[in-house]
Amino acid sequence: MRSKMVCVLFLGASGLLRAAHTEKPAAPVDEPRYDPATEVNILGLVNEVREVPRGNPLCGIHLFLRPEMQESQIIDVYLGPADFLKQFDIHFAKGDEVRVTGSKVKTANGSHVILVREVRKDEATLSCRRASGQPNWE
Repeated sequence: MRSKMVCVLFLGASGLLRAAHTEKPAAPVDEPRYDPATEVNILGLVNEVREVPRGNPLCGIHLFLRPEMQESQIIDVYLGPADFLKQFDIHFAKGDEVRVTGSKVKTANGSHVILVREVRKDEATLSCRRASGQPNWE
């Protein structure tokens, strides 16, 4: 009986330790994940800057770009959470020329978005993710 009690205590304690040591929760299921295999480089003009409110997939700052080579197309480019971007002295406005490096992925609704790893505007460079795709705001 005593060995069963020790075993139950050990399992309970190891479960608590495991729960306390878990990593941050993964991105919600409906949010796409960065894939280095789908990385693209795009030079384009900002057509619109939009902030998606919290509680929505990919909440934060999106740029809608008109690519230099495909002027009839608009591309959704996700930079990151608004709070993360406010830490830096870089602002985007309609007409700005930017160079984006990021992963082109499909969203849950079937549209495409580029998850930005790095964006350059004039002489400024904003690093939003590491080469692996891990966000710099986490």
